[in-house]
Amino acid sequence: ALIIMMTISLRGSTGTFYFKYYVGREDLIGSFAMSYMIALAIGAASTPLLTKLCDKRKLLMILMAIVAALSAIFYIVPNDDIAIMFGLQIAIGLALGPKSPLVFSMYADTADYSLWRTGRRATAMIFSAAAFAQKLGGALAGAMIGWLLSSMGYVANQVQNGASEHGIVLLMTIIPAVFAALAVPLIMLYPLSNNQLESIQEDNLNEKYPNNE
Repeated sequence: ALIIMMTISLRGSTGTFYFKYYVGREDLIGSFAMSYMIALAIGAASTPLLTKLCDKRKLLMILMAIVAALSAIFYIVPNDDIAIMFGLQIAIGLALGPKSPLVFSMYADTADYSLWRTGRRATAMIFSAAAFAQKLGGALAGAMIGWLLSSMGYVANQVQNGASEHGIVLLMTIIPAVFAALAVPLIMLYPLSNNQLESIQEDNLNEKYPNNE
């Protein structure tokens, strides 16, 4: 939750800086953000179909790998190639859209696992921990943006020097790509497959209703 939120927050918070100082097209900030939000919504709506085709853990790993690759490709896009920027941003939004439905479903699955393993569902604790991790990820991303830009000589509403402009590009591309790539091996540690969950949920149901009532 923390790593994925840092990926999202870094790109989301840096888009304004990117278009204002690197691209030099403040007029496109709104449409850039809107196209991303629409792509996120479409990606989220596609989640039920995607989970029919692929295990949730494997799907989340694939999506974060796609986000990492596309964010890295974003680094080499020239500052005058607006169409490619929008295309990559929309593709990243489509890949990140299923993230929220997937991870919240996986949190609920861990509550089922907790009930099966310990007899306590612990739903409130699990979701509270996830919410805390997401908040912390957003805060760390904001702090990273401020620290990096400050260290590279960023001055608001001024033409940026080469270092600060490059820092903005890194915050939009390579740095979130690294965090998205880091999420993939972390998700591998999540052990619950669809088959395991079906067995666990069946056991929990039989425990609650021993006579199949």
